[in-house]
Amino acid sequence: MLRRLRFRLLVAMSAVVLIGLLATALIYLRQAEAAILAEHQRALHKVTDAVGSSLESIMEGGHAEVAAEFTRRLAGVEGASRFLIVRTDGTPAFQDNATIGRVNARLGYTAFAVHEDRPAPAPIPEAARDEFAAVVAGREAVNITTVQGDGERFSLFLDPIFARPMCVECHDDGQAVRGVVVLETSFRAVERDMSEARVQALFGLAIAMAVTMLLTGYLLGHMLFRPIEGVTRAMRRVATGDWDHGIAVDSKDEIGQMASSFNLMRVRLKANYLSLLAEQDKLTTILLTSREGVVVTDREGGVVLVNPAAEEILGKSTAEIRDEGFERIIDQPGMIHSLLIGEQEASRIRVLYRGRMLAVGASMICEGDGSVIGSAALIRDIDEEHRLREQLSSMARTDELTGLFNRRHLDQRFAEEFDRMRVCGRPLAVLIFDVDHFKRFNDEHGHEAGDRVLRGVSRRSRETLRCYDVLGRYGGEEFVAVLPGLHSGDATPVADRLRRDIELLEVEGLRVTISIGIACTESVAAESPAELLAAADAALYQAKAAGRNRIEIALSA
Repeated sequence: MLRRLRFRLLVAMSAVVLIGLLATALIYLRQAEAAILAEHQRALHKVTDAVGSSLESIMEGGHAEVAAEFTRRLAGVEGASRFLIVRTDGTPAFQDNATIGRVNARLGYTAFAVHEDRPAPAPIPEAARDEFAAVVAGREAVNITTVQGDGERFSLFLDPIFARPMCVECHDDGQAVRGVVVLETSFRAVERDMSEARVQALFGLAIAMAVTMLLTGYLLGHMLFRPIEGVTRAMRRVATGDWDHGIAVDSKDEIGQMASSFNLMRVRLKANYLSLLAEQDKLTTILLTSREGVVVTDREGGVVLVNPAAEEILGKSTAEIRDEGFERIIDQPGMIHSLLIGEQEASRIRVLYRGRMLAVGASMICEGDGSVIGSAALIRDIDEEHRLREQLSSMARTDELTGLFNRRHLDQRFAEEFDRMRVCGRPLAVLIFDVDHFKRFNDEHGHEAGDRVLRGVSRRSRETLRCYDVLGRYGGEEFVAVLPGLHSGDATPVADRLRRDIELLEVEGLRVTISIGIACTESVAAESPAELLAAADAALYQAKAAGRNRIEIALSA
Protein backbone atom coordinates (compact mmCIF):
# COMPACT_ATOMS: atom_id res chain seq x y z
CA MET A 1 0.00 0.00 0.00
CA LEU A 2 2.84 2.40 0.86
CA ARG A 3 4.16 1.98 -2.68
CA ARG A 4 1.43 4.31 -3.88
CA LEU A 5 2.12 8.03 -3.73
CA ARG A 6 -1.35 8.73 -2.34
CA PHE A 7 -0.74 6.74 0.83
CA ARG A 8 2.88 7.77 1.28
CA LEU A 9 1.96 11.43 1.06
CA LEU A 10 -1.00 10.97 3.40
CA VAL A 11 1.18 9.20 5.93
CA ALA A 12 3.81 11.94 5.70
CA MET A 13 1.21 14.69 6.03
CA SER A 14 -0.45 12.81 8.89
CA ALA A 15 2.88 12.67 10.69
CA VAL A 16 3.47 16.41 10.17
CA VAL A 17 -0.07 17.32 11.22
CA LEU A 18 0.14 14.97 14.20
CA ILE A 19 3.35 16.61 15.35
CA GLY A 20 1.76 20.04 14.98
CA LEU A 21 -1.40 19.01 16.82
CA LEU A 22 0.61 17.31 19.56
CA ALA A 23 2.63 20.48 20.04
CA THR A 24 -0.60 22.49 20.14
CA ALA A 25 -2.12 20.01 22.59
CA LEU A 26 0.92 20.17 24.85
CA ILE A 27 0.79 23.96 24.89
CA TYR A 28 -2.94 23.82 25.58
CA LEU A 29 -2.44 21.30 28.39
CA ARG A 30 0.26 23.38 29.99
CA GLN A 31 -1.99 26.43 29.85
CA ALA A 32 -4.97 24.43 31.13
CA GLU A 33 -2.94 22.98 34.02
CA ALA A 34 -1.59 26.42 34.86
CA ALA A 35 -5.15 27.79 34.79
CA ILE A 36 -6.40 24.97 37.01
CA LEU A 37 -3.58 25.56 39.50
CA ALA A 38 -4.22 29.32 39.44
CA GLU A 39 -7.93 28.76 39.97
CA HIS A 40 -7.17 26.36 42.81
CA GLN A 41 -4.90 28.96 44.43
CA ARG A 42 -7.55 31.68 44.02
CA ALA A 43 -10.12 29.43 45.61
CA LEU A 44 -7.80 28.76 48.57
CA HIS A 45 -7.12 32.48 48.84
CA LYS A 46 -10.84 33.26 48.96
CA VAL A 47 -11.33 30.68 51.71
CA THR A 48 -8.47 32.05 53.81
CA ASP A 49 -9.65 35.63 53.22
CA ALA A 50 -13.08 34.59 54.41
CA VAL A 51 -11.51 33.06 57.56
CA GLY A 52 -9.58 36.27 58.22
CA SER A 53 -12.70 38.40 57.70
CA SER A 54 -14.73 36.14 60.00
CA LEU A 55 -12.07 36.27 62.69
CA GLU A 56 -11.94 40.07 62.38
CA SER A 57 -15.73 40.24 62.82
CA ILE A 58 -15.52 38.04 65.93
CA MET A 59 -12.84 40.20 67.49
CA GLU A 60 -14.53 43.44 66.56
CA GLY A 61 -17.76 42.25 68.24
CA GLY A 62 -15.90 41.55 71.45
CA HIS A 63 -16.44 37.82 71.25
CA ALA A 64 -12.86 36.65 71.52
CA GLU A 65 -14.00 33.64 73.51
CA VAL A 66 -15.73 32.41 70.35
CA ALA A 67 -12.42 32.35 68.43
CA ALA A 68 -11.31 29.07 70.01
CA GLU A 69 -14.51 27.34 68.91
CA PHE A 70 -14.17 28.93 65.48
CA THR A 71 -10.71 27.51 64.98
CA ARG A 72 -11.82 24.13 66.29
CA ARG A 73 -14.53 23.99 63.67
CA LEU A 74 -12.10 25.01 60.97
CA ALA A 75 -10.18 21.80 61.64
CA GLY A 76 -13.28 19.84 60.78
CA VAL A 77 -13.89 21.44 57.37
CA GLU A 78 -14.36 18.71 54.76
CA GLY A 79 -11.66 18.46 52.12
CA ALA A 80 -8.97 20.09 54.28
CA SER A 81 -6.32 17.91 55.88
CA ARG A 82 -5.22 20.90 57.99
CA PHE A 83 -7.13 24.15 58.55
CA LEU A 84 -5.98 26.33 61.42
CA ILE A 85 -4.77 29.77 62.48
CA VAL A 86 -1.25 30.12 63.85
CA ARG A 87 0.61 32.93 65.52
CA THR A 88 3.63 34.55 63.89
CA ASP A 89 5.88 32.06 65.72
CA GLY A 90 4.04 29.14 64.14
CA THR A 91 2.16 27.95 67.25
CA PRO A 92 -1.62 27.33 66.85
CA ALA A 93 -3.65 30.30 68.12
CA PHE A 94 -6.55 30.21 70.60
CA GLN A 95 -5.44 26.92 72.18
CA ASP A 96 -3.60 28.26 75.31
CA ASN A 97 -3.68 31.25 77.70
CA ALA A 98 -0.52 33.00 76.51
CA THR A 99 -2.27 35.58 74.38
CA ILE A 100 -5.16 36.02 76.91
CA GLY A 101 -2.70 36.78 79.69
CA ARG A 102 -0.88 39.40 77.65
CA VAL A 103 -4.13 41.12 76.65
CA ASN A 104 -5.57 41.19 80.19
CA ALA A 105 -2.27 42.59 81.51
CA ARG A 106 -2.33 45.35 78.84
CA LEU A 107 -5.93 46.26 79.65
CA GLY A 108 -5.40 46.14 83.44
CA TYR A 109 -8.41 44.01 84.12
CA THR A 110 -9.70 40.57 83.24
CA ALA A 111 -11.29 41.28 79.93
CA PHE A 112 -11.14 37.68 78.76
CA ALA A 113 -11.71 34.65 80.94
CA VAL A 114 -8.71 32.40 81.33
CA HIS A 115 -9.17 28.83 80.12
CA GLU A 116 -8.42 25.88 82.21
CA ASP A 117 -4.74 25.12 82.30
CA ARG A 118 -3.59 23.89 78.89
CA PRO A 119 -0.07 23.00 77.63
CA ALA A 120 1.47 25.30 75.06
CA PRO A 121 1.06 23.75 71.55
CA ALA A 122 4.13 23.04 69.37
CA PRO A 123 4.77 25.16 66.26
CA ILE A 124 3.75 23.72 62.92
CA PRO A 125 6.62 22.08 60.91
CA GLU A 126 6.45 24.72 58.20
CA ALA A 127 7.26 27.51 60.73
CA ALA A 128 10.96 26.96 60.09
CA ARG A 129 10.67 27.38 56.30
CA ASP A 130 11.58 30.56 54.46
CA GLU A 131 8.15 30.71 52.88
CA PHE A 132 6.54 31.01 56.36
CA ALA A 133 8.98 33.75 57.39
CA ALA A 134 8.14 35.63 54.19
CA VAL A 135 4.43 35.46 55.00
CA VAL A 136 5.01 36.70 58.54
CA ALA A 137 7.11 39.52 57.16
CA GLY A 138 4.00 40.85 55.50
CA ARG A 139 4.37 39.50 51.98
CA GLU A 140 1.63 37.93 49.93
CA ALA A 141 0.26 34.49 50.55
CA VAL A 142 2.31 31.51 49.37
CA ASN A 143 1.41 28.03 48.18
CA ILE A 144 3.71 25.15 49.07
CA THR A 145 3.43 21.74 47.41
CA THR A 146 4.31 18.81 49.62
CA VAL A 147 4.42 15.05 49.13
CA GLN A 148 3.32 12.63 51.83
CA GLY A 149 4.88 9.29 52.54
CA ASP A 150 2.39 7.44 50.30
CA GLY A 151 3.28 9.73 47.41
CA GLU A 152 0.12 11.81 47.56
CA ARG A 153 0.63 15.46 46.77
CA PHE A 154 -0.79 18.22 49.02
CA SER A 155 -1.13 21.97 48.62
CA LEU A 156 -0.26 24.01 51.76
CA PHE A 157 -1.60 27.55 51.51
CA LEU A 158 -0.26 30.19 53.95
CA ASP A 159 -2.22 33.46 54.01
CA PRO A 160 -1.21 36.29 56.42
CA ILE A 161 -3.73 38.00 58.76
CA PHE A 162 -2.77 41.64 58.78
CA ALA A 163 -3.22 43.85 61.86
CA ARG A 164 -6.23 46.23 61.92
CA PRO A 165 -6.60 49.55 63.83
CA MET A 166 -8.85 47.91 66.36
CA CYS A 167 -6.12 45.45 67.21
CA VAL A 168 -4.11 48.25 68.89
CA GLU A 169 -6.48 48.27 71.88
CA CYS A 170 -5.37 44.75 72.83
CA HIS A 171 -2.07 44.33 71.05
CA ASP A 172 0.49 47.06 70.97
CA ASP A 173 3.51 45.10 69.84
CA GLY A 174 3.82 46.88 66.46
CA GLN A 175 3.42 43.70 64.40
CA ALA A 176 1.95 44.13 60.89
CA VAL A 177 0.86 40.51 60.74
CA ARG A 178 -1.10 39.15 63.67
CA GLY A 179 -1.24 35.53 62.44
CA VAL A 180 -1.29 33.17 59.51
CA VAL A 181 -4.17 31.09 58.15
CA VAL A 182 -2.88 27.61 57.30
CA LEU A 183 -4.93 25.57 54.81
CA GLU A 184 -3.66 22.20 53.53
CA THR A 185 -5.66 20.33 50.91
CA SER A 186 -5.05 17.28 48.72
CA PHE A 187 -4.15 17.64 45.03
CA ARG A 188 -6.52 14.83 44.07
CA ALA A 189 -9.26 17.12 42.87
CA VAL A 190 -6.77 19.27 40.98
CA GLU A 191 -5.11 16.21 39.42
CA ARG A 192 -8.55 14.89 38.52
CA ASP A 193 -9.32 18.16 36.79
CA MET A 194 -5.96 17.97 34.99
CA SER A 195 -6.61 14.38 33.91
CA GLU A 196 -10.00 15.41 32.56
CA ALA A 197 -8.31 18.27 30.71
CA ARG A 198 -5.76 15.83 29.24
CA VAL A 199 -8.50 13.43 28.14
CA GLN A 200 -10.42 16.25 26.58
CA ALA A 201 -7.27 17.49 24.84
CA LEU A 202 -6.47 14.00 23.48
CA PHE A 203 -10.08 13.50 22.40
CA GLY A 204 -10.03 16.88 20.68
CA LEU A 205 -6.68 15.99 19.15
CA ALA A 206 -8.07 12.73 17.75
CA ILE A 207 -11.12 14.47 16.35
CA ALA A 208 -9.01 17.25 14.84
CA MET A 209 -6.60 14.70 13.41
CA ALA A 210 -9.38 12.64 11.88
CA VAL A 211 -11.16 15.66 10.43
CA THR A 212 -7.89 17.13 9.11
CA MET A 213 -6.87 13.86 7.47
CA LEU A 214 -10.29 13.30 5.95
CA LEU A 215 -10.43 16.79 4.52
CA THR A 216 -6.79 16.69 3.43
CA GLY A 217 -7.19 13.26 1.85
CA TYR A 218 -10.33 14.33 0.04
CA LEU A 219 -8.82 17.59 -1.23
CA LEU A 220 -5.53 15.97 -2.23
CA GLY A 221 -7.33 13.08 -3.88
CA HIS A 222 -9.64 15.40 -5.81
CA MET A 223 -7.08 18.03 -6.75
CA LEU A 224 -3.81 16.07 -6.99
CA PHE A 225 -3.92 12.29 -6.72
CA ARG A 226 -6.84 11.68 -9.07
CA PRO A 227 -5.22 13.59 -11.97
CA ILE A 228 -1.83 11.99 -11.26
CA GLU A 229 -3.37 8.51 -11.14
CA GLY A 230 -5.14 9.32 -14.40
CA VAL A 231 -1.78 10.16 -15.97
CA THR A 232 -0.33 6.96 -14.48
CA ARG A 233 -3.13 4.83 -15.93
CA ALA A 234 -2.70 6.49 -19.29
CA MET A 235 1.05 5.85 -19.21
CA ARG A 236 0.43 2.22 -18.31
CA ARG A 237 -1.97 1.79 -21.23
CA VAL A 238 0.40 3.55 -23.60
CA ALA A 239 3.18 1.24 -22.37
CA THR A 240 1.04 -1.75 -23.39
CA GLY A 241 0.63 -0.34 -26.90
CA ASP A 242 -2.63 1.64 -26.58
CA TRP A 243 -1.30 4.80 -28.24
CA ASP A 244 -4.79 6.32 -28.68
CA HIS A 245 -5.52 6.65 -24.96
CA GLY A 246 -5.13 10.29 -23.97
CA ILE A 247 -5.85 12.40 -20.88
CA ALA A 248 -8.64 14.94 -20.58
CA VAL A 249 -7.26 18.41 -19.80
CA ASP A 250 -9.64 19.93 -17.21
CA SER A 251 -7.51 22.79 -15.90
CA LYS A 252 -4.70 25.14 -16.78
CA ASP A 253 -2.64 24.53 -13.66
CA GLU A 254 0.47 22.35 -13.38
CA ILE A 255 -1.62 19.16 -13.56
CA GLY A 256 -3.34 20.38 -16.72
CA GLN A 257 0.01 21.34 -18.24
CA MET A 258 1.35 17.89 -17.37
CA ALA A 259 -1.66 16.27 -19.06
CA SER A 260 -1.19 18.43 -22.16
CA SER A 261 2.51 17.57 -22.27
CA PHE A 262 1.69 13.87 -21.93
CA ASN A 263 -0.82 14.02 -24.78
CA LEU A 264 1.75 15.76 -27.00
CA MET A 265 4.43 13.25 -26.00
CA ARG A 266 2.03 10.37 -26.71
CA VAL A 267 1.35 11.65 -30.23
CA ARG A 268 5.05 12.05 -30.95
CA LEU A 269 5.91 8.68 -29.46
CA LYS A 270 3.21 7.05 -31.55
CA ALA A 271 4.62 8.62 -34.70
CA ASN A 272 8.14 7.52 -33.77
CA TYR A 273 6.90 4.05 -32.87
CA LEU A 274 5.10 3.64 -36.17
CA SER A 275 8.18 4.90 -37.98
CA LEU A 276 10.33 2.40 -36.10
CA LEU A 277 7.88 -0.37 -36.94
CA ALA A 278 8.08 0.55 -40.59
CA GLU A 279 11.88 0.57 -40.47
CA GLN A 280 11.83 -2.69 -38.55
CA ASP A 281 9.59 -4.24 -41.19
CA LYS A 282 11.98 -3.04 -43.89
CA LEU A 283 14.98 -4.38 -42.01
CA THR A 284 13.21 -7.68 -41.32
CA THR A 285 12.30 -8.00 -44.99
CA ILE A 286 15.86 -7.25 -46.01
CA LEU A 287 17.30 -9.73 -43.53
CA LEU A 288 14.82 -12.48 -44.39
CA THR A 289 15.11 -12.07 -48.14
CA SER A 290 18.80 -11.29 -48.29
CA ARG A 291 21.01 -13.91 -49.89
CA GLU A 292 23.84 -12.83 -47.63
CA GLY A 293 24.08 -14.35 -44.18
CA VAL A 294 23.90 -11.97 -41.20
CA VAL A 295 24.89 -12.86 -37.62
CA VAL A 296 24.69 -10.21 -34.87
CA THR A 297 25.69 -10.29 -31.18
CA ASP A 298 24.94 -8.14 -28.15
CA ARG A 299 27.56 -6.30 -26.07
CA GLU A 300 28.25 -9.50 -24.06
CA GLY A 301 29.04 -11.44 -27.24
CA GLY A 302 25.89 -13.58 -27.25
CA VAL A 303 24.34 -14.22 -30.67
CA VAL A 304 21.00 -12.42 -30.88
CA LEU A 305 20.22 -12.47 -34.61
CA VAL A 306 20.70 -15.08 -37.34
CA ASN A 307 18.89 -14.68 -40.66
CA PRO A 308 17.77 -17.66 -42.78
CA ALA A 309 20.52 -17.06 -45.36
CA ALA A 310 23.17 -17.54 -42.65
CA GLU A 311 21.60 -20.86 -41.64
CA GLU A 312 21.56 -22.01 -45.27
CA ILE A 313 25.10 -20.85 -46.11
CA LEU A 314 26.68 -22.22 -42.92
CA GLY A 315 24.59 -25.38 -42.83
CA LYS A 316 23.79 -24.74 -39.13
CA SER A 317 20.64 -23.94 -37.25
CA THR A 318 20.25 -20.76 -35.22
CA ALA A 319 20.51 -22.77 -32.00
CA GLU A 320 23.78 -24.37 -33.14
CA ILE A 321 25.25 -20.97 -34.08
CA ARG A 322 24.27 -19.53 -30.68
CA ASP A 323 25.66 -22.52 -28.79
CA GLU A 324 28.98 -22.57 -30.67
CA GLY A 325 29.51 -18.82 -30.33
CA PHE A 326 30.09 -15.94 -32.70
CA GLU A 327 33.80 -16.59 -33.34
CA ARG A 328 33.12 -20.19 -34.43
CA ILE A 329 30.57 -19.45 -37.12
CA ILE A 330 33.02 -20.70 -39.79
CA ASP A 331 34.91 -23.00 -37.39
CA GLN A 332 37.95 -20.68 -37.48
CA PRO A 333 37.91 -18.57 -34.28
CA GLY A 334 41.30 -17.02 -34.98
CA MET A 335 40.19 -15.63 -38.32
CA ILE A 336 36.97 -14.10 -36.94
CA HIS A 337 38.89 -12.63 -34.01
CA SER A 338 41.47 -11.06 -36.34
CA LEU A 339 38.63 -9.52 -38.36
CA LEU A 340 37.03 -8.10 -35.21
CA ILE A 341 40.23 -6.45 -33.98
CA GLY A 342 41.02 -5.10 -37.47
CA GLU A 343 44.07 -7.22 -38.29
CA GLN A 344 42.64 -8.13 -41.70
CA GLU A 345 40.56 -6.31 -44.31
CA ALA A 346 37.09 -7.80 -44.19
CA SER A 347 36.57 -7.45 -47.95
CA ARG A 348 39.65 -9.61 -48.69
CA ILE A 349 38.77 -12.67 -46.59
CA ARG A 350 37.70 -15.63 -48.64
CA VAL A 351 37.30 -18.98 -46.96
CA LEU A 352 36.71 -22.46 -48.33
CA TYR A 353 34.09 -23.75 -45.89
CA ARG A 354 32.52 -27.18 -46.27
CA GLY A 355 33.34 -27.27 -49.97
CA ARG A 356 31.93 -23.79 -50.64
CA MET A 357 33.82 -20.56 -51.19
CA LEU A 358 32.59 -17.88 -48.78
CA ALA A 359 33.36 -14.18 -48.45
CA VAL A 360 33.38 -13.36 -44.74
CA GLY A 361 33.43 -9.94 -43.07
CA ALA A 362 33.16 -9.19 -39.35
CA SER A 363 33.42 -6.02 -37.31
CA MET A 364 32.48 -4.55 -33.96
CA ILE A 365 29.49 -2.21 -33.59
CA CYS A 366 30.37 0.86 -31.52
CA GLU A 367 28.48 3.83 -30.14
CA GLY A 368 29.52 7.42 -30.65
CA ASP A 369 31.80 7.35 -27.60
CA GLY A 370 33.58 4.25 -28.89
CA SER A 371 32.03 1.74 -26.49
CA VAL A 372 31.26 -1.63 -28.05
CA ILE A 373 27.59 -2.58 -28.15
CA GLY A 374 27.89 -5.71 -30.28
CA SER A 375 29.42 -7.41 -33.30
CA ALA A 376 28.16 -8.32 -36.75
CA ALA A 377 29.28 -10.75 -39.42
CA LEU A 378 28.34 -10.68 -43.11
CA ILE A 379 28.70 -13.98 -44.97
CA ARG A 380 28.30 -14.34 -48.71
CA ASP A 381 28.35 -17.51 -50.76
CA ILE A 382 30.71 -16.75 -53.63
CA ASP A 383 31.14 -20.34 -54.79
CA GLU A 384 29.33 -19.76 -58.08
CA GLU A 385 30.91 -16.35 -58.37
CA HIS A 386 34.31 -17.92 -57.76
CA ARG A 387 33.69 -20.48 -60.47
CA LEU A 388 32.54 -17.77 -62.87
CA ARG A 389 35.57 -15.68 -62.04
CA GLU A 390 37.85 -18.62 -62.64
CA GLN A 391 36.02 -19.33 -65.89
CA LEU A 392 36.33 -15.72 -67.02
CA SER A 393 39.98 -15.72 -66.02
CA SER A 394 40.52 -18.87 -68.03
CA MET A 395 38.67 -17.42 -70.99
CA ALA A 396 40.82 -14.30 -70.79
CA ARG A 397 43.99 -16.44 -70.83
CA THR A 398 43.19 -19.27 -73.22
CA ASP A 399 42.30 -19.74 -76.84
CA GLU A 400 38.73 -20.91 -77.16
CA LEU A 401 39.41 -23.42 -79.94
CA THR A 402 42.60 -25.11 -78.74
CA GLY A 403 42.53 -24.51 -74.98
CA LEU A 404 46.10 -23.17 -75.14
CA PHE A 405 47.18 -19.71 -74.01
CA ASN A 406 45.92 -17.00 -76.36
CA ARG A 407 48.29 -14.52 -77.91
CA ARG A 408 47.73 -11.81 -75.30
CA HIS A 409 48.51 -14.09 -72.37
CA LEU A 410 51.27 -15.78 -74.34
CA ASP A 411 53.03 -12.43 -74.86
CA GLN A 412 52.68 -11.69 -71.16
CA ARG A 413 54.13 -15.01 -70.06
CA PHE A 414 56.88 -14.82 -72.69
CA ALA A 415 57.93 -11.40 -71.36
CA GLU A 416 57.92 -12.71 -67.76
CA GLU A 417 60.06 -15.71 -68.63
CA PHE A 418 62.43 -13.55 -70.76
CA ASP A 419 63.02 -11.16 -67.88
CA ARG A 420 63.35 -13.93 -65.31
CA MET A 421 65.88 -15.88 -67.37
CA ARG A 422 67.94 -12.74 -68.05
CA VAL A 423 68.01 -11.90 -64.33
CA CYS A 424 69.00 -15.45 -63.45
CA GLY A 425 71.56 -15.61 -66.29
CA ARG A 426 69.99 -18.71 -67.77
CA PRO A 427 69.19 -19.37 -71.45
CA LEU A 428 65.73 -19.22 -72.97
CA ALA A 429 64.53 -20.89 -76.17
CA VAL A 430 61.42 -20.10 -78.17
CA LEU A 431 59.77 -22.26 -80.83
CA ILE A 432 57.37 -20.97 -83.44
CA PHE A 433 55.66 -23.54 -85.64
CA ASP A 434 52.63 -23.81 -87.90
CA VAL A 435 50.74 -26.54 -89.75
CA ASP A 436 52.04 -27.23 -93.22
CA HIS A 437 49.55 -26.55 -96.04
CA PHE A 438 46.81 -25.69 -93.52
CA LYS A 439 44.81 -23.74 -96.12
CA ARG A 440 44.41 -26.98 -98.04
CA PHE A 441 42.70 -28.63 -95.07
CA ASN A 442 40.14 -25.82 -94.94
CA ASP A 443 39.64 -25.68 -98.73
CA GLU A 444 39.38 -29.45 -99.34
CA HIS A 445 37.78 -30.67 -96.09
CA GLY A 446 36.11 -27.61 -94.66
CA HIS A 447 36.79 -25.32 -91.72
CA GLU A 448 35.53 -27.84 -89.19
CA ALA A 449 38.20 -30.27 -90.33
CA GLY A 450 40.75 -27.49 -90.06
CA ASP A 451 39.58 -26.79 -86.50
CA ARG A 452 39.93 -30.47 -85.61
CA VAL A 453 43.47 -30.44 -87.00
CA LEU A 454 44.37 -27.42 -84.86
CA ARG A 455 42.90 -29.07 -81.74
CA GLY A 456 44.82 -32.28 -82.48
CA VAL A 457 48.11 -30.40 -82.97
CA SER A 458 47.48 -28.45 -79.75
CA ARG A 459 46.77 -31.61 -77.76
CA ARG A 460 49.84 -33.49 -79.09
CA SER A 461 52.07 -30.44 -78.50
CA ARG A 462 50.92 -30.17 -74.90
CA GLU A 463 51.62 -33.86 -74.38
CA THR A 464 55.14 -33.61 -75.87
CA LEU A 465 56.41 -30.45 -74.17
CA ARG A 466 57.26 -30.08 -70.48
CA CYS A 467 54.54 -29.10 -68.03
CA TYR A 468 56.24 -25.79 -67.24
CA ASP A 469 56.90 -24.86 -70.87
CA VAL A 470 54.70 -21.99 -72.07
CA LEU A 471 52.59 -23.04 -75.06
CA GLY A 472 50.08 -20.90 -76.88
CA ARG A 473 48.28 -20.25 -80.16
CA TYR A 474 49.89 -17.26 -81.77
CA GLY A 475 47.31 -16.82 -84.51
CA GLY A 476 45.65 -18.87 -87.26
CA GLU A 477 47.63 -22.12 -87.57
CA GLU A 478 50.74 -20.69 -85.82
CA PHE A 479 51.85 -21.79 -82.33
CA VAL A 480 54.60 -20.55 -80.00
CA ALA A 481 56.37 -22.52 -77.24
CA VAL A 482 58.63 -20.83 -74.69
CA LEU A 483 61.21 -23.22 -73.22
CA PRO A 484 62.88 -21.77 -70.08
CA GLY A 485 66.43 -22.89 -69.32
CA LEU A 486 67.16 -24.47 -72.73
CA HIS A 487 69.84 -23.40 -75.16
CA SER A 488 69.84 -24.34 -78.82
CA GLY A 489 71.57 -27.64 -78.20
CA ASP A 490 68.76 -28.74 -75.84
CA ALA A 491 65.92 -27.05 -77.69
CA THR A 492 66.66 -28.73 -81.04
CA PRO A 493 65.96 -32.33 -79.83
CA VAL A 494 62.79 -31.08 -78.15
CA ALA A 495 61.65 -29.40 -81.36
CA ASP A 496 62.50 -32.46 -83.44
CA ARG A 497 60.60 -34.75 -81.06
CA LEU A 498 57.60 -32.40 -81.35
CA ARG A 499 57.88 -32.46 -85.16
CA ARG A 500 58.00 -36.26 -85.25
CA ASP A 501 55.07 -36.63 -82.79
CA ILE A 502 52.95 -34.37 -84.96
CA GLU A 503 54.01 -36.26 -88.09
CA LEU A 504 52.64 -39.43 -86.53
CA LEU A 505 49.35 -37.64 -85.79
CA GLU A 506 46.36 -38.59 -87.92
CA VAL A 507 43.16 -36.56 -87.70
CA GLU A 508 40.19 -38.36 -89.27
CA GLY A 509 42.49 -39.90 -91.88
CA LEU A 510 44.39 -36.71 -92.55
CA ARG A 511 48.15 -36.66 -92.03
CA VAL A 512 49.57 -33.49 -90.47
CA THR A 513 53.10 -32.04 -90.46
CA ILE A 514 54.58 -28.88 -89.04
CA SER A 515 57.56 -26.63 -89.69
CA ILE A 516 59.50 -25.18 -86.72
CA GLY A 517 61.72 -22.16 -86.22
CA ILE A 518 64.01 -22.01 -83.14
CA ALA A 519 65.68 -19.02 -81.49
CA CYS A 520 67.80 -19.17 -78.30
CA THR A 521 69.12 -16.30 -76.22
CA GLU A 522 72.70 -17.64 -76.10
CA SER A 523 72.97 -17.52 -79.90
CA VAL A 524 70.63 -14.63 -80.75
CA ALA A 525 71.46 -11.19 -79.34
CA ALA A 526 67.85 -10.25 -78.64
CA GLU A 527 67.12 -7.32 -76.34
CA SER A 528 63.41 -8.12 -76.04
CA PRO A 529 61.00 -11.01 -76.41
CA ALA A 530 59.80 -9.50 -79.71
CA GLU A 531 63.32 -9.60 -81.18
CA LEU A 532 63.81 -13.20 -80.07
CA LEU A 533 60.43 -14.21 -81.51
CA ALA A 534 61.20 -12.38 -84.77
CA ALA A 535 64.40 -14.41 -85.11
CA ALA A 536 62.44 -17.64 -84.56
CA ASP A 537 59.83 -16.52 -87.09
CA ALA A 538 62.56 -15.90 -89.68
CA ALA A 539 63.87 -19.41 -89.04
CA LEU A 540 60.32 -20.74 -89.57
CA TYR A 541 60.19 -19.14 -93.00
CA GLN A 542 63.50 -20.75 -93.81
CA ALA A 543 62.07 -24.13 -92.82
CA LYS A 544 59.06 -23.65 -95.04
CA ALA A 545 61.22 -22.51 -97.93
CA ALA A 546 63.39 -25.58 -97.48
CA GLY A 547 60.47 -27.94 -98.00
CA ARG A 548 58.45 -27.93 -94.76
CA ASN A 549 58.22 -30.62 -92.05
CA ARG A 550 61.61 -29.58 -90.78
CA ILE A 551 63.47 -27.47 -88.21
CA GLU A 552 65.57 -24.35 -88.64
CA ILE A 553 67.65 -22.57 -85.96
CA ALA A 554 68.08 -18.79 -85.98
CA LEU A 555 71.68 -17.64 -85.57
CA SER A 556 71.07 -13.88 -85.37
CA ALA A 557 68.25 -11.50 -84.63
